[in-house]
Amino acid sequence: MKFSAVIVLAAYANAFAPLSQKLAFNTELNSVGVYYSTSTGNTETVCGYICEELGADMIDIADAEDGEITSHDTIIVGAPTWNTGADEQR
Repeated sequence: MKFSAVIVLAAYANAFAPLSQKLAFNTELNSVGVYYSTSTGNTETVCGYICEELGADMIDIADAEDGEITSHDTIIVGAPTWNTGADEQR
């Protein structure tokens, strides 16, 4: 009985291992497309902040090509929710 308890405890010991011994996750964003649409300029401003942090270019969604959008590993899209006439969908 004592032997089986030691095996069970040894199996769970990895859960308490220091972080340096655990597997690291790759959080690198290889190809990011940041697209926006704006009515008042606020969405464009926030998009600029995001692009500055990511080192990406911001593109007005109206100027984007289908092939360009689908070529990215990750896309971020910002669009206005006010002044669009879609009050009941917010």
